[in-house]
Formats: sequence, structure tokens, C-alpha cells
Amino acid sequence: MGLVLLSLMVLAVSFAGCGTNQGTNEGTTTAPATTPATQPAAGTELVVASVNNGPMVTMNELSKKFTDETGIKVTYVMLTENDIRSKIQQDVAVGSGQFDLVTLGTNDIGTYLDNGWTVALQPMFDKMSAEDKTWYDFDDLIEANIPAYSSASKGLAAVPLYGESTMIMYRKDLFDAAGLTMPEEPTWEQIYELAKKLHDPSKNMVGMALRGKPGYGENMYTFGAILYGYGAQWFDMNWQPQLQTPEMKAAWEFYKKLETETGAKDVTSNGYTETLNLMASGNAAIYYDATVSAAVFEAQDSPIKGKMGYAMSPAGPGKGNTQTIGGWGLAITSSSKNQEAAFKYLTWVTSKDYVKLVADTKGWINVPSGARTSTYTNPDYKAVASFADITLKSLSGASFNKQAVKETPYTGNTLPNIPEYASIGEQVGQILADYVSGGKTIDNALAESQKIAEQAMKDGGYIK
Repeated sequence: MGLVLLSLMVLAVSFAGCGTNQGTNEGTTTAPATTPATQPAAGTELVVASVNNGPMVTMNELSKKFTDETGIKVTYVMLTENDIRSKIQQDVAVGSGQFDLVTLGTNDIGTYLDNGWTVALQPMFDKMSAEDKTWYDFDDLIEANIPAYSSASKGLAAVPLYGESTMIMYRKDLFDAAGLTMPEEPTWEQIYELAKKLHDPSKNMVGMALRGKPGYGENMYTFGAILYGYGAQWFDMNWQPQLQTPEMKAAWEFYKKLETETGAKDVTSNGYTETLNLMASGNAAIYYDATVSAAVFEAQDSPIKGKMGYAMSPAGPGKGNTQTIGGWGLAITSSSKNQEAAFKYLTWVTSKDYVKLVADTKGWINVPSGARTSTYTNPDYKAVASFADITLKSLSGASFNKQAVKETPYTGNTLPNIPEYASIGEQVGQILADYVSGGKTIDNALAESQKIAEQAMKDGGYIK
């Protein structure tokens, strides 16, 4: 997902049907002598443009192992999310060939392939030998992720480096002490009732830690799950904005109730980092956010390690549980002169062997999450990740292509996968925050949001 929030998520975590031959789902298979990671190509140098998230820093560090095996040198150019996105787009748009591989968020992946900036990966996987396909085991990649890493018209555009969904994370010890039980598949109204019972500002305890800071990658990221849970959607099949429907109004009203009655005092100042820290410091009872956050709470130095419970993303009155799907993938640029070597590296760094390498060097709690099913069935991982089963269930149940009750002309899960959404989401996110803080009435906020979305759709040529 090309979002600031994803960069923050993984930085936080850092501190703490293609292959026809399916391999085992446990551990790793033995790499054949002719796998893409071991074919000789000495003297080649690959340049990877990457966001400086924790897992990518590990990739950079461990790539020396790939060089030792193949003779292919791998150099990383690493910057913050906004900076690296700008640098990548400047390079690929003119085809300068500075980068051989690029890390992309799920909101950018399909667009890059559609624009011809990156190459379709399916033909490369199709050309792998039977032995190589067995070694790589494409079918082990979590199936629900694939649409988010693909173009609707051109197929697979990137391979997941790590994926994520959203889920409820809560303090089991506080629930036990209060005689409360968290359903495995709660509703949003149940979350509100439970949070309200545990909300106690006098004891520096908030019932619910939920993003309120305005931004398309902040409050709009998590609010999107509530929006769809209440049966709302951004646009109808004619691209007409739907921000003044009864379902949308109900979603806004519930979000405000949840934030103002069970959240932190300065809730509209709290984004991903602030709510994560609120939960990690032991000052929140319930937390709703990205599944990758769980690794922070279960880290060895976490004050709430062993006190946490996990549940599915809540359901609303209009729809069953709605969770996000996102993450970062690795793509090969069209301008690369070393595409064969780039594919060797891509398959190496997304393989089960690489997962095992990270486990051996960094510990199982730090392996790439949300990418391979075998990670979540591995007993070594499950021994340190009590959230493994719920995370896999969340990822497997997420839909990138159909997130709303009614049909939509867009994909993208909680964040519509259209170029115009970044601007729409930023502006509507600010209006939502103003409404929560009491600066706008619900009707005025929705009317203003509708006007913004309509103008964006006109400017983009979607409607007249």
C-alpha cells in the first residue's frame, strides 16, 4: 500500500494459480541446483529502490547471502516512503534504468504495470522449470493477496514481500479481571460496549485505541472498514459519490461515538504510531489496526507480552466482518537491463528458504509476515506468534476486489484503488476529524465531503 501508515507500521515492527507443482506447506524445500537463486551470473549488479521499512532493511542485510551463492551483487537505495515513491516514479516514468527492482505498495502495483513501468511476472514464472516451480512453491503464497499485487488486465505485477490485514487486539488480563469475553468475530457495536466498560481515564486507561488523525493513510485507513461494515461505499457503478447515504451517515455517527466515548482525549491527534504506543505502553484495552502490529506486543521486551488476545475485524449492521488487505511487493522495472538476474533475486527473497534464513538470523517473530501460508502453519512461528491463526484467517478472508455490499467500479479494499483517492481521502479525512472533534455537524460534513468527491470525479473525467 503506498501509504505513510504502512511505513510506520513496519518500522514499529522492526523494533520489536501460477506454480503448477506445489511443495510442502511446512518449513522449506531443498533448493535444486538450478533454482533462480543459484544459477551462475557472476559480475551482474542489481539496484533495488526500497522504502526503508524494517523488513526491507533486513533484506538488504541478508542479500550478501544471495551474492555469495550467485555472484550477483545487490545494492539498495533506501529512503522514506514518500521520498522513495517520488524517486521511483521519476526513474520508471522516463525509463532511465537506474533501478532493476522496486518496492511498491498495493495501491501502486497495478498502476505501474498498466503504465508499462514494470514487467508482467506471470510469463517469468511460467518459464521456470518443474524443479524450480517445486522449490519456489508459488501456491504457498496466500491466495487472497494475489489480486492486490496484480493488474486487472495484465496479471501479476509484483510478489508480496509482506502482507497485512486488520484485526482486533485486546488485553486478555483486563477482560478477565472485568469478567468480560471478546467474541472471536465481534460486531462493531460489541466492540463499543466492551471498550466503554473498560474505559477509565482516571486510571490512564482508554477503552479503544483507534486512529483519529486525519489523512487518507491514517483515519481513513481504519475508518474504511467501519464504512463498509455499515453497508456504505465510496462510489456507485456510475462513479457517482455516495457520501450522503443513510449507510454512510450511520458509519460516521458510530465512528464519532466510538472515538469520543471510549478513545483518548486528543483522539484526532493520534495516528498509527500514537495508537500503537498507547496500546504497547499498557494504556489501552482494545486496539484495532494492522495485523503486523501484533509482533510489537509479543516482542521479548514488551510490557504486555503474553497478556494479549486477538479477534477478527468486526462486522457492522450492513455487512459481515470487513478487514483490509495491503502490504509491500517487489517488482521488476521495464527499463532494467538485468531482468533475468532480477527475477532470480525476486524469487530468492520471497522464497520459503529466505523466511528460514530470517528466522535463523533474526528470530521467528521477525520473519516476513502475511505472505506465505507455510509461515502460519510452521510450529516454530506459532510458538512465538499467538496471533498467527487469526492473522491468517484475516488475510485469507479479505477481498481486494469486492469490499462493499453492493457492486463498485473500483477495487482496493478500504482505500479505493484509483489515483484520485489520495486527494479525496486527505480532504475527507480532515472533515471526518473536524466532525469528531465537534467542529462540524454530520450533515454539513457529509455534504462537504460529497462535493469534494464529485469535483474530483469530474476533474478525472469519471462523471460530467
